[in-house]
Amino acid sequence: MAVLDLVTALVLWSSATATVAVVLFVVWWRNREFSASLWWSGAFALMSAGRLLLALRGQVPDLLAIEVAIALSLTGFALSLTGFSVLDRLRPRPWFLLPLALWILGCLTPVFTASGSFRIALAHGTAALAYLLHVAVLRRAGRRSPARRWLTQIFWFAAGLNLISLSLAVLSPPADFFSYRFAAFALIAGLAALVATVIAGACLLIEETEQGLRLLVETDPLTGVLNRRGLAQHFDTMAASSRRDPPLIAMLVFDLDHFKSVNDRHGHQTGDLALAHFARIAAASLREGDAFARLGGEEFAACLPVAGLAEAVAVAERIQGALRSTPLNVAGRLINVTASVGVSTRPRPTATLDELMAASDRALYAAKARGRDCIMTEDNAPGATERHPRPRTHDAPQK
Repeated sequence: MAVLDLVTALVLWSSATATVAVVLFVVWWRNREFSASLWWSGAFALMSAGRLLLALRGQVPDLLAIEVAIALSLTGFALSLTGFSVLDRLRPRPWFLLPLALWILGCLTPVFTASGSFRIALAHGTAALAYLLHVAVLRRAGRRSPARRWLTQIFWFAAGLNLISLSLAVLSPPADFFSYRFAAFALIAGLAALVATVIAGACLLIEETEQGLRLLVETDPLTGVLNRRGLAQHFDTMAASSRRDPPLIAMLVFDLDHFKSVNDRHGHQTGDLALAHFARIAAASLREGDAFARLGGEEFAACLPVAGLAEAVAVAERIQGALRSTPLNVAGRLINVTASVGVSTRPRPTATLDELMAASDRALYAAKARGRDCIMTEDNAPGATERHPRPRTHDAPQK
């Protein structure tokens, strides 16, 4: 009766994982950009096949029911780890295959055939290692969310469950899996962990979908930086932050000089390259936590906490310096892209985006009136901060 119960549990487990595999494949089929779903579909499919082969023990050769069955499951774990890495845009690692490699090495040892307790201990030990690797991969991404916390806790539970099974197999060696007294409990707990994983995974898919939609709404498709909506969201977060050090928020508004002549002389495709070129350089010159956005056309803005106006001007100078030293290379032709900058600051508790934008726009107009490729602050009266342009050394389109 116990054997029948274990076989039934294994078949149910196989059916459940096969269903999840199909659902994940459909998710990928409807959204090919979500490639992590395809990796997870393959993972669940292999785990389903492995459980089914284990349930057929006695009806198929032991090579299939033991060695191949566990190998399929551990290969599924490697695909699952790859899926999480792809989701977080991280490179898959060779050590994802470590549990599978240990299982194969164990299968080649003489004790593997002679000892059922060794086979059970090795199977649970490699599974525990696979779950711990899942915890490591989730932490490697450095991202936090409720679904990720739930998945981490489930993986810890599954790893602990397998380590307990390993210990019991060593302390009280069974003849084989079906005479293993802890097997029924391990399967039921494992099936519960599977259900919890599927629920938490569904929540993770929802979170990723919402984040993707949010990025779509808040991101400029040409340059990949924030758009006006995204800048407003980040500004609200920055202004509402409980940290009041630095005490000011600075707004830097950039306008690419003579951009119309770039389009006229080199074509709109080159103009798009110039926009992306500037966005890449400017974003790389900012600090983590600063916000950078394309406002429209050739106009960009950076929003950042600063200790004073001089710090904001220094950031603008850094971006201008990086831009001057890195001309745009189009088919071997160097095009010097420059930008005029307007800078303003406000105390963080009372700052508003509209006020900062208006003040920076006024400073930007003053910079353009000065001859472009310079930095002006919001105060255009005598004594206003100004940074004059440096001589051009590359092909720079002029009006």
